[in-house]
Formats: sequence, C-alpha cells, structure tokens
Amino acid sequence: MTTPIWRLILRGIKSVFMTPPAGTGGTTSAQYCYSVFLRHLVIADQHGFATDPHTVVELGPGDSIGIGLMALLTGAEQYYALDAVRHASSETNLLIFDQLVKLLAARASIPFDGEYAEILPELDDYTFPEKILNEARLTRALAPERLKRLYDALAGDLTTGPIRYIAPMGRMNEIPAETVDLILSQAVMEHVDQLEETYAESLRCLKPGGFMSHQIDFRCHDTAPEWNGHWKYSDLTWRLMRGCRPWFINRRPCSTHIGLIDQAGFNIHARMEQYSSFGIARRQLASRFKSLSESDLKTAGIFVLASKPV
Repeated sequence: MTTPIWRLILRGIKSVFMTPPAGTGGTTSAQYCYSVFLRHLVIADQHGFATDPHTVVELGPGDSIGIGLMALLTGAEQYYALDAVRHASSETNLLIFDQLVKLLAARASIPFDGEYAEILPELDDYTFPEKILNEARLTRALAPERLKRLYDALAGDLTTGPIRYIAPMGRMNEIPAETVDLILSQAVMEHVDQLEETYAESLRCLKPGGFMSHQIDFRCHDTAPEWNGHWKYSDLTWRLMRGCRPWFINRRPCSTHIGLIDQAGFNIHARMEQYSSFGIARRQLASRFKSLSESDLKTAGIFVLASKPV
C-alpha cells in the first residue's frame, strides 16, 4: 500500500528535527552485490571495454560496499566509495566479503530469479563469465595473501590503502584527476542533487578511455501510487516531502541524464531503456514537468555505458 501524501509531507517536516536514519535497504546481500557487479562487467565486455580495472569508483554504495568489494576481489587494486551518508558498517562489510569470496571460488552463476528477478540491467546469459574472469585472473585475485591484505584493509578505518570510503557527503574532488578506470552506480544517480557537477567530475577523474556504467531508476520510490507519480507534485509539495533529508530522489527524467552526460564530454556507447505503463497521464503532470517528452514519461529506468574520449 502506498503511503498517503499527507504522511509523506509529515515525515519531511519531522526530518527537520531528527537525525537521518542510517541504511538504505539495499546492498546487504552478497548475492545481490555479486549479481550487480557481474552484470556491469559483462556488458562492458560486450562493448569492448577493458574489464580488469585497476581503480574503481562507486557512487552511493548504500548499506555495504559489497559491489566495490567485488571489484577488488576480481583484481582491482584501488576502490573509492562515495556516499551522502555513511551507511555501511564494518560488520556488514566483513560478512559480505567472506560470502563474496565463496561465490567467486565456486564460480557461481549470476543470480537473476526469485528475489533477484528485478535487478537490472538484464542479460541474455547468466552463467559465470569465465571468459572475463578466467582461472589465471581469479587465482591471482583470490590468492590467500591478497585476501588477507584486503580483509585487513576492510577492518581498518577505510581512509587510506586500497579501500577509501568518502562519506558523509562524498566529494569526488578528493580523487586525483585521470586516475580512475571505472565509475559505476546502481540505482543511485536518481538521488544525486548536483547531477551536472557529478558527471563533470566523473569525466575529470577518469583516465582517457576510462568509462562509467550506471543503472538509473526513474520510478517514484514509494512517493506515489503510480510508478511516475512523483512528477505530479508541485515544487512546494516536493520540498515539504523531502524536508531535511540528505538524500531523496531528484525527479530528473532520462533525457536530462543523457543530456548532461553528453554535455560533460562523454561518448555514449550503450543505452538500455526500461519502460513502464499504467503511470499518470500528461494532464496530471505538475507545471514544471508539462514539457516531458512521451519517451521520458514512460521511461522507468536506463542503463548507460559511456567513456571519456582518448
């Protein structure tokens, strides 16, 4: 059941006087993190990108840094986690680390059904990507001495070494220019307020030829009965609903993201849109969204793969 609008506004008002709760409700499952990272890796390989990044940045890791741990456990040497709020705990990270090691050691298939059926982007084949993660690569990446080094780093304060957790209010300007091979996110860019700055900073951080891989969710995130009902609220109502929360959804449609990625200077190599029906009608749109294109009005999500020119 969708929460009534008056309750959402009341929560926003209460947030002025309350400490934001920790936790996002995501990335607490090792299988989820395993599935998400391998999907990004497989699609990158399909488009001819190097799938052995040295330095990886994840935007909005959420309740664990499990997706970033997958990057490290498959060979990356440096990982930056940037978040608006420090959600992930050491206990959760260490538990997921151990579970991910077991999944990789078993060459487990990519989870895609049951509780993982809604994970995007979709793939044609969910078998373990042996061509990418071959025996030699995994033997090196999962060597006992390397696992111990990563485990010890994970148990530390995550301010130096191979894992850097930059939160709260993660700042990309702390990452040196042209040092990153891959920037990725999963259902995060719809929460970023400073989109233009974030895409521009992403270009600055990436090495020439480096790339970013984002799955973006344009749905209402339980703020309306309809999947796109967040576009029917006035700016005042939306401000009241948000209150003082450090992160919410930004209500920016698909075309805005694509336009800002292009404006930042990226080359877009893949766009995989997900569409949804039974949303609100054009006549129900708030005044600021009246000019939404028909495509934006039905686009519930998109996977975008884009690179920095060489």
